[in-house]
Amino acid sequence: MVRQQTVRLKLPVDVLLFGTMLALIVVGLLMVLDSSYIKTLDNAKLGNDAYFDLKKQVVGAIFGLAAMAAVMRAGYWRLKQWAVPLACVAVLLLIAVWMPGIGHHDKGAARWVHFGFVRFQPSEFAKLALLLYVAVQLARPACKIRHLTEGLGPTLCVSGLILLLIEREPDLGTAFALFLAVLTQLFLAGARRRHIVMIAFGCFTALVIFGMLFQHRQDRITAYLDPAAHRKDLSYQVWHARLAVGSGGMYGMGLGQGREKFYIPEGETDFIFATMAEELGFFWLMPVLGLLVVIGGRGFYIAYATKDRFGQILAGGIAALISWQALINIAVATSAIPATGVPLPFISFGSSSLVVLMIGIGLLLNIAQHPTPPAQSLEKMRA
Repeated sequence: MVRQQTVRLKLPVDVLLFGTMLALIVVGLLMVLDSSYIKTLDNAKLGNDAYFDLKKQVVGAIFGLAAMAAVMRAGYWRLKQWAVPLACVAVLLLIAVWMPGIGHHDKGAARWVHFGFVRFQPSEFAKLALLLYVAVQLARPACKIRHLTEGLGPTLCVSGLILLLIEREPDLGTAFALFLAVLTQLFLAGARRRHIVMIAFGCFTALVIFGMLFQHRQDRITAYLDPAAHRKDLSYQVWHARLAVGSGGMYGMGLGQGREKFYIPEGETDFIFATMAEELGFFWLMPVLGLLVVIGGRGFYIAYATKDRFGQILAGGIAALISWQALINIAVATSAIPATGVPLPFISFGSSSLVVLMIGIGLLLNIAQHPTPPAQSLEKMRA
């Protein structure tokens, strides 16, 4: 009898969340092809294959679906015992980007590792590893969440190490989005607001101080403050992104008819939103943004609905990461903030990012199916 009641605690799959994710992936595949086919067709190293990026993204989506299905089958509460090992693996992988023969450098950045024919970004793996670690630490009954040093100290130290390693790749955009997601977890866990403000202010101050030490970041600030004066050099990409967004108007120029994508170097990744704005226009772009809002909103609702503290903090962290990442990407494409490399969730080209995001959705679906973990359910029934 107890076994039957325990089985019934598993709810149906959240169709809204799953369907919204699939819709965004389809939009992403279409936009990746639209924004990359000319570049890959004209690239001899890629075999002059107009579908090169699309094929890689499709493979990533298929692998992501398999990984998501695997995550959904395993109870999310079992991940608690893997939080520390996964955080250690994340640190080692982030260090490995600097190791000869393993790390891969491109355009002055060390963000990739490769093992044989497999190449991926450790920072993407580190996102979920850190969110999982923070959720486990903050959900401990012994955690003094209202105490800055005793309660939050260990969590902040590990978070700071991972964020620093990501920032040093350099990948400030990913570090910033992940930092905001961790702050959201602290807020949801019940940390004092003044502590959160202190942490945010301290990190922002350090960012400003250390940011001025690196020329490429000084250039980005200069380009942001006066993009027109530097449109042929420092703000070349940002300037053309602004032109793309402004040219879209209400109804856009039509799918495939955009011009600025031929001038934006990262038009299929960090600035894919600009191409969407130019070709789809405000009217057709709103439904896509609506899908992103649904993903984030549904994630926070799942966090609210679950009775498990660990599940609440983990679900909130995943929803926050997706939401902050989308917001930063759009803000960069519209010149609301200085340029920084953050992909648009489920849409930008990048297999590593897509797979990790789909695993995150798998965790959300798992938590939604088990609002009360079996262990807690059995305790309640016995009581």
